[in-house]
Amino acid sequence: IKKVLAYSTVSQLGFMFLGVGVGAFWAAILHLVTHAFFKACLFLGAGSVMHGNADETDIKKLGGVRPLMKTTWATFAVATAAITGVIPLSGFFSKDAILHAVHATEIAGAEWVPSAVWLLGLLTAACTAFYMTRLYLLTFEGKRSREALIPAEQVHESRWPMTVPLVLLAALSVVAVAYGLPLIRGADGHLEPVMQNFLSPVFRTADRIARVQATVHVDHSASLVVSWVIAWVIALAGTAAAAFFYLRFLPERAGRPAPLWARRARIWARDKFYVDELYELLFVKPVKFASFVFYKVVDVVLIDTVAVRGTAWVTARAGSLLRYLQTGDAQSYAAMMALALLGGVAYAVVRVLQ
Repeated sequence: IKKVLAYSTVSQLGFMFLGVGVGAFWAAILHLVTHAFFKACLFLGAGSVMHGNADETDIKKLGGVRPLMKTTWATFAVATAAITGVIPLSGFFSKDAILHAVHATEIAGAEWVPSAVWLLGLLTAACTAFYMTRLYLLTFEGKRSREALIPAEQVHESRWPMTVPLVLLAALSVVAVAYGLPLIRGADGHLEPVMQNFLSPVFRTADRIARVQATVHVDHSASLVVSWVIAWVIALAGTAAAAFFYLRFLPERAGRPAPLWARRARIWARDKFYVDELYELLFVKPVKFASFVFYKVVDVVLIDTVAVRGTAWVTARAGSLLRYLQTGDAQSYAAMMALALLGGVAYAVVRVLQ
């Protein structure tokens, strides 16, 4: 149950970076704030579920928790609706602020990028609605799993030190919607979301640089209502798909072999869509190969052999030659000086005779 939420955090961080990538910094911060409320509620709610179910963490071994842990269920449901993007909760407005900003932004030299990542953002929003609804349904709805560690009679609600923070965080998941509502007039006279107006002094310099350099163009004529409708439809589609699979389709097929497409989809999902293998192929192996080449060529040949050992070899050979000249015998030194003096006199005489 907590692993689902942990991967969900990675997903929501991706939304925040979408906002940062198109210069909608306030939208990214808004989603950071709202996400803090409902994700904290979800994590603590997961802990409460584990506490009341003998520390069970497998959502497939739960089920039927709703009537047994009503406070945990209610707060978890509110937080799930918030992260899914249900109107009028805070998660809807913060996530849509990012998607709307991405859709309405053009980046100089890469005009196709915002449209592409906007579609990816919509797909991610649908996935969020699907897996969060799945988490909620398998944990709280349906019948008690036959593999549960304890029967339903032994499931208990957590005490108030655990439920009070859940209630507060669920309430903040709702109240935080005020940050995303267009309630304050900005410098141009138009209504702005509270978070955008609050952070405008912080990001004013960045906005001015982007405007002067013409690196980013924002289409202010893009309809916010249309963006809301699209976000709402995406959230409903993901939720409806999860509800269909886990309330109707899968329970009816209990004990029967899954169809081929479902088995293949399960394999892909179990193997995390082969993201790790793709990352290994595109990044890990090339970096390891380049590191091996640098080690063999630069480290072993150039540094160890040429620089370090080469310097020592040259020094040793030069020393072995110089030691024949540095004998410590004063008579030999005097003889060498006399020979050098005679050589100099002979050279001077030859120059004079010429």
